Amino acid sequence: MSSSPFPAYVQPCGWDKALEPPLISQPLQADHRCDAIVIGAGYTGLAIAKRLAQMRPQSIICVLEAERVGGGSPGRNSGFVLETTLSALKPAHAATIFKLYRQAHQDMMEHAQLPPADQTSQIFKAAATPRGEAALLKLADFLQASGQPCQPLDGRQLQRITGSTYYRSAITLPGNRLVNPVHLIDAIARRLPRSISVHENTPALSLERHRGGWRVQTPVGQVQAPQVFLANNAFAKGLGVGRSRSVTIYTYAGITPVLNAQERAHTSAQGQWGLLPAHRLGTTFRTTDDGRLLVRGMYSYEKEGGAEIQDILQRSLSKRFPDMQGTQQLEQWWGGSTSLTANGAPLWGELKPGLFASIGCNGVGIVKGWLLGGALADLALQQNAIDVETLFGRPSWMPPEPFRQLGFLAVSTLEKQLAGGER
Repeated sequence: MSSSPFPAYVQPCGWDKALEPPLISQPLQADHRCDAIVIGAGYTGLAIAKRLAQMRPQSIICVLEAERVGGGSPGRNSGFVLETTLSALKPAHAATIFKLYRQAHQDMMEHAQLPPADQTSQIFKAAATPRGEAALLKLADFLQASGQPCQPLDGRQLQRITGSTYYRSAITLPGNRLVNPVHLIDAIARRLPRSISVHENTPALSLERHRGGWRVQTPVGQVQAPQVFLANNAFAKGLGVGRSRSVTIYTYAGITPVLNAQERAHTSAQGQWGLLPAHRLGTTFRTTDDGRLLVRGMYSYEKEGGAEIQDILQRSLSKRFPDMQGTQQLEQWWGGSTSLTANGAPLWGELKPGLFASIGCNGVGIVKGWLLGGALADLALQQNAIDVETLFGRPSWMPPEPFRQLGFLAVSTLEKQLAGGER
């Protein structure tokens, strides 16, 4: 299996079609010394850097990003900014996590200075099968017990919102937001304090102890610092961290061309919407700011899939919107990676003296990543960090290959069967 310390995606991401900003900074040009190195300019990494700079304004902080900001996993997701806690390892902590997510959501948006969310947009969990409806009822009970707002929708209401007759029922998830993830991560990066230098197209190739601190090798030079923060999630394994606790999973999205006026009236008569499936291996759908439909689904293990992905995504789209079949083929599709742990708990904290990591977002990346990144910086600063282990648990051990892959394939096969029509 691949153990590269940085991504090498085959397909370009469709989100940045309308966004071609100049580089935030140039690649690292030579050897460099600083007070802290952050590997990965995603939501977690930038939250770490921001918090460090706030608390230690005189510190020099270097962020290494293997691609352009937004070109990797942070810009390849579906753009759901979720403060709702849809699950928790320890349900008793769900209310606390929800409050922390809400605070992190607000902090992130204030920093990014994005326009207010479209109040007409709606995000919901929807079910297409009786099994899915049963799962939604359990989820609604969980949300209500933890003080998280939700409201039911029936099939007719869903049809008016989405234009699709495919779904039977849903529960709304108010307080959440739809974004273009490339716009969001770019806005965050451009508003960082001046003491933070972000070096795009500068992958970390290796990591080693050096003179009481740490040394990171890049293609053109070395960076040294007493503290290193790993926020490259799935690719930390390539630097020798988290191999026994996490796997890399690829998931996929496709996007239609801009819909014509009639199609837009049919699919978004009441404004933008985002639909999360009742089953975790189901298919996600949403509309976009520029009038497209996005479909997200499919999973592959440790390797990016090929051309067959587009056909599978297209079939999912056609099932929901059969009237559009043949007129709105997917214009583009792409993959993105995430890091999964066996029990859903993040690999988080100080792993060795001066080496900090937040790995294993388990597919819930934007708000959770921002929260855990800020908390990791607090831990390094010896501030009152949140008790991540109590709230989120510790990641369990995974067996070595080939048993790990065989286990994943067995579980995913069963889960696909359980997902049924939610896929």
